[in-house]
Amino acid sequence: MPDLLAAAVVILAFFFVVKSLRNKKKGRCSKCYCMIAILLLSGGLKAQEVQKPFILEHRLHKHKVDFVNSTVYQQIKKYSTVYNTLHMFLTVDFTETDEIFINGSVSFGNGLKKKLEKEGYSISTTADDLEEYLRNINGTGRKYLLELFYQKKIEKLIIIGGLIDAASFIDANRYANDEHTQFLNDMFVNNPIASIPSYNFGAHVKYSLSNQINISGVYIQNKPDSGNTGIIEIDIEEGDLSIRSYYFYVFGREEFKGFGISGDYAFDENTGVFFRAGSSNTDSEYFVSGGLEKKEIFTEDKIGVGIGYIKGRNGSESITACECYYTVAVDKHLFLSGDIQYIKEKMEDIVFGGRVFFSY
Repeated sequence: MPDLLAAAVVILAFFFVVKSLRNKKKGRCSKCYCMIAILLLSGGLKAQEVQKPFILEHRLHKHKVDFVNSTVYQQIKKYSTVYNTLHMFLTVDFTETDEIFINGSVSFGNGLKKKLEKEGYSISTTADDLEEYLRNINGTGRKYLLELFYQKKIEKLIIIGGLIDAASFIDANRYANDEHTQFLNDMFVNNPIASIPSYNFGAHVKYSLSNQINISGVYIQNKPDSGNTGIIEIDIEEGDLSIRSYYFYVFGREEFKGFGISGDYAFDENTGVFFRAGSSNTDSEYFVSGGLEKKEIFTEDKIGVGIGYIKGRNGSESITACECYYTVAVDKHLFLSGDIQYIKEKMEDIVFGGRVFFSY
């Protein structure tokens, strides 16, 4: 397909997806636009074009269906809890450039969520999708189905449409982006003061300007809040350094906008550092975080250390979080982690934890 025609198809399909999201009549019209978008794209890259590390692992397996299971123990003061999260992935290939990806999850337990809220904390000590959330995802009534999207690659263009997680394409980081294999705390998984919605209908487009520079766009529903979120990101990769800067804007509600940046640098295959920063016009003025990861210290193991800070505005409390985890591989499928967190908002506490992660 000629480049111009391919570009026209992608732009038209992206337009239909965006129009379906902005359509106020959430009935037949919206569904029809989504179907038209899929049909436009279904002419003859793999899914998970940019995804969290525990999903990226799925690409390395020969089987079509994969699953991961994470069991986490956490304790604050004299209160302790255990939760379990299971993800299953399914990939359906049509051609070398066409693919559907499905991500479903079931969780048991809600961790420290209610305890932390009762204590007055607004930051979570886990970024996992817990039981209460998965029974009514984003207030839509949908259960357990997180992602279901179609991906098409045309030359330097990649387009994805369906149920997506914006955090899979925006604000990525090699060392701080995965609550299953890296940090648990929300502050070290994604930018906590940005609008980067997950598991809603939306579209993602990526264009490679060169081997080092990519530009991405996401337009996605903002449920359970009102409006839709648009995000533009520029990714620059030069050697061992990666920088991803983005701007987000929430349409259809009181103005909510801001900037963010996520970067990482690998000193070698076993040692790397990360940083994140962001600003917004909400009750949080700015956010910064940073840390490091070191592998093969004694055996097949790794350690991660991170520190983050959110500056409050208009009387809102500032928040500080620190986390350190140590993970050892029992074999290629089973990993054990010890975890300790320090959190400070209206008060301060230490959170002790452990994690058993199984991937197949």
